[in-house]
Amino acid sequence: MLKKILSTGIFISFCLVMASCAETPVKKTVSKTEKARMYVEVANGALLEGDPTGALQSLASAENEEPNLPEIHHSRALAYYAKKDLKEALSSARKSVMLKPDYCEANNTFGKLLMDAGNYDEAIKPLMVAANDPLCREAFKAQTNLGIIYYKKLEYEKAMGYLEKAITAAPNVACIAYYYRGHVHIKQSKLSAAIDDYDMATRRFCANFGEAHLALGIAYVQAREYGKARKKFIEIERLYPKTNLANEAINHLRYLP
Repeated sequence: MLKKILSTGIFISFCLVMASCAETPVKKTVSKTEKARMYVEVANGALLEGDPTGALQSLASAENEEPNLPEIHHSRALAYYAKKDLKEALSSARKSVMLKPDYCEANNTFGKLLMDAGNYDEAIKPLMVAANDPLCREAFKAQTNLGIIYYKKLEYEKAMGYLEKAITAAPNVACIAYYYRGHVHIKQSKLSAAIDDYDMATRRFCANFGEAHLALGIAYVQAREYGKARKKFIEIERLYPKTNLANEAINHLRYLP
């Protein structure tokens, strides 16, 4: 009896592994929406590989399946942005948000594109939607963008509030938030705090943020920490050879006492 039970158990396990024990395969019907989402995934993969044209081709196929899927138009906005076509990127992002008003990622993208177009006041509304969404993993990006807008509008207290929210939400990846909070500290004559923030904007995940490295070097000069400034400018020249950043670093080196 035990042998029979064991044999039966082994057979069942084999069937589970092979999934072919006298069962008729079930043919699953894929809906148009599911097909469209598959094409969107292919498009997003192309974007990650630096192929926005390939992404647009896949998104055209997705739209043939389900033209009103918000994700299509969001990914299309990113593809056009990669191709430096701000007008088409804005049009696609606007449509994505129109189809799904609470779409966090699309609202952040739309707001960022409006920022790039210089439409700061219009950008605030979609960015607020994303920044205040407790379920959005990327809310810190919208909070950062709001901080940048208020910084550029010279409203430093508001800028600080949003930048601090972004840093609290994602301290390990809030490179740009640290960078702009450093700018706010400079405006408030808090040089030591600015140095700390610029330093945070160059660590770990943020290590390749060249503008933050340069800002840190300049802040060291302002603090008369010339040894640290010299070391930082030499590091920039080594990390970013034959670039504008390297040229700026060399110019600063020339005037160090």
